[in-house]
Amino acid sequence: MKRIMSATLILLFAFITTVSAHTGLTSSSPADGEVVVADIYKVDLEFNSKIESTSTVKVFNENEKEMIISNTQVNDHVMTGAFMSPLDKGTYTVEWKIIGADGHPIQGSYSFVVSQEEVGSTHAHTQTETHAHDSLKGSGSQHHMEDPIAHGETKKSVEKPVEQQAEATSKIASNDVLVVILVVLFTIAGGFVGWLIGRRQK
Repeated sequence: MKRIMSATLILLFAFITTVSAHTGLTSSSPADGEVVVADIYKVDLEFNSKIESTSTVKVFNENEKEMIISNTQVNDHVMTGAFMSPLDKGTYTVEWKIIGADGHPIQGSYSFVVSQEEVGSTHAHTQTETHAHDSLKGSGSQHHMEDPIAHGETKKSVEKPVEQQAEATSKIASNDVLVVILVVLFTIAGGFVGWLIGRRQK
């Protein structure tokens, strides 16, 4: 009985050690289940131990079409797959196959989502605000440019009646002076005529 229990413990310990020694995925970029709103040019997979250079990574879209990976690099415990062009909007599945430090082949998969709607709406919103600001600024500048013209026209319209009134006043004053001169002349003439008449009567 003791021998059976000892053998069982030894096998269990060996199994746990073997399982824990296997290389596994510790992190990735994009991460599993992540919703990305930026352009994705590559995927980075990081494992808990060194992996062989023969390890591979493949990426499929939601229609199960394989994306073209132009370059796959393995550096110690990190594997990187670079795309020829950024990924379009959609759901993608990453499938990786590696050979760990213990020589055992291991594979796994995870998925992420590319959604650039937020980036597009933010960009559109920024452009709308910029256009509105430019329009407002342009209208303000136009208004500022038109004000002096309107002010000048108002000034001219105000000055014109004043000048006309001054001219009319000047004409009235000239007429009054002319009347006074005529009255004086007629008075002198009348006095002179009266003096002549009176002289003849004497």
